[in-house]
Amino acid sequence: MSGGAVASGGRGGAEPVVQQIAFLSAVAAIAACWPLVRSLVPPDGRFALADLVREHWTHRHALEPWLEQRWAWLALHGYHLWFALAALPGVIATAIVQGADRRTFWPLLHAPVGWLGGSVLGYWLYTSFRGDSWPLAVLMPAAFGFLGGAIAARIAASPRRVIHLRGTRVGAFNGGRGGRLRARLAGGVTLAGVPLSREDETMHVAAIGATGSGKSTALRGLMADAIRRGDRQVVADPDGAAMSAFYEAGDIILNPFDRRCARWDLLAEIERAGDHAFLAQSVLPHLGIGEHDQWITYAQQLLAAALENFGRLGLGTISDLINILASGSVAELKLLCQGTAAARYFEPGGEKMLASILGTLAPAIGNLRFITALDGESFSIRQWIRTGAGSLWLPYSANQIAALRGLISCWMNIAILETLSLSPDRDRRIWFHIDELDALGRIEGLRDAQARLRKFGGCVAIGFQSSAQVKAVYGEGAHTIIENCGNLLLLRSGLSEGGGTAELVSDLIGSREIERDDVSRSRTRGRYTSRSTSTQSKRTVEEAILASEIMQLPNREGYVKRATSPGWQRVHFAYINYPQRTRAFEATLNS
Repeated sequence: MSGGAVASGGRGGAEPVVQQIAFLSAVAAIAACWPLVRSLVPPDGRFALADLVREHWTHRHALEPWLEQRWAWLALHGYHLWFALAALPGVIATAIVQGADRRTFWPLLHAPVGWLGGSVLGYWLYTSFRGDSWPLAVLMPAAFGFLGGAIAARIAASPRRVIHLRGTRVGAFNGGRGGRLRARLAGGVTLAGVPLSREDETMHVAAIGATGSGKSTALRGLMADAIRRGDRQVVADPDGAAMSAFYEAGDIILNPFDRRCARWDLLAEIERAGDHAFLAQSVLPHLGIGEHDQWITYAQQLLAAALENFGRLGLGTISDLINILASGSVAELKLLCQGTAAARYFEPGGEKMLASILGTLAPAIGNLRFITALDGESFSIRQWIRTGAGSLWLPYSANQIAALRGLISCWMNIAILETLSLSPDRDRRIWFHIDELDALGRIEGLRDAQARLRKFGGCVAIGFQSSAQVKAVYGEGAHTIIENCGNLLLLRSGLSEGGGTAELVSDLIGSREIERDDVSRSRTRGRYTSRSTSTQSKRTVEEAILASEIMQLPNREGYVKRATSPGWQRVHFAYINYPQRTRAFEATLNS
């Protein structure tokens, strides 16, 4: 996309008219400044240029021997250096013309450097030529000084300029280690080495990257900073890698296949009217599929009714409730739901509908049976959110995800929604780390809670590999989850048909409008050969970072955007090997 192409015949730095003006300006500047340079020459070595010209005319019949004598005198009095100094105003005049033509100040910075380099080269040639020709030797520093300055000014005014007009800016971040040190001293946290302010933290974090790109490394670095500061955390931990590095005495582990698991009690989460529906939604989240979600709604109503009557009548423990829901007869279930909105599902003629509802409920009940088999003191996530300390770990391995996906989503949802029931406190910090978001089931309250957690001190940090997989779990709500994260770490991602994650990453970084100079050259052959050069300034809207560039990023290298900063920063962070504090998994006797 381009527009506003402007022919600039008199503006291109390569145009003859501009070069002629630059040369004439240089001559005028040298002539105007020569009296000032001459005033710096010691009195016994001064002469007037007019006298030098007359002397050359007078000795025109025997010029060669006189030249050697006269120019040797000039060299003796340092005029090879004074002439070089006199060339400097001409170089600056050339730079001013080039800079004005290109509307840039760079020629003014480059020209004196070029003059100095040319003068040094000319002085070296002076020492070589003074044995052959004194006039040539004396003029070497001035000639090369002027040429060096003029060439440097011309290169600095190169028409291949790019001017950022608006849109995304991408810069380099070079303060990785220093940033971590400053954050540690100030009690802050970092994302891939970039310090986050207190305001940034509550605007949530998203890390997107393929396997091996460094996503988990960056999230563990963020977690380490938060733990060092004493923040509380709820962590969905793939393979238990983070827990093995950061576990502390007093932390809680929830994984029914680990012998250290606390005995979570679903009934202990019920404290007031309305909690039954909230817990039913946590255990049975919607999938974002219209027809299937309708059956999930029916199953939620049945489960909420069973929880309400079971607790009100005091019929036993959570194990007894799970047994009734899993293997109880229709008559027992009808009695359990008597007097609730779910009682209509047991009316005559609704047998097929009831069977479908129970079939929808069965997987969630199967997941709950894993946790009810544990012994120990009853544990409530809601109570831990209000009065607990340390971290709540939800570790899982690849061969456990099928069994634990629903439970982990349920636990995370309960923790997030309970945080929203606390008193507002922006100084509180409770982190919800969800690495591999696309591997877990749908966390019902995540999308809506992100917008509200801020005033309660809740901070969400998510990571995922594939946008398509997240969309498969959350539907169109996946875009909202990503958009609600103000702090972004974008790493190497894959590109598939229709775009893929790399295209999403490129879109998140955004586009920019720039002005670029395009130079076109033409040459005409015939009786008379002619050449011409023209420059056009074009405004173009382009992607700041291409999807193909995202695909080629090295490991642990990517782009960071802070919520409170308008620009993107390219970062590179090192892998940190944290010492192991505990085993990632300790199997139960039944595992």
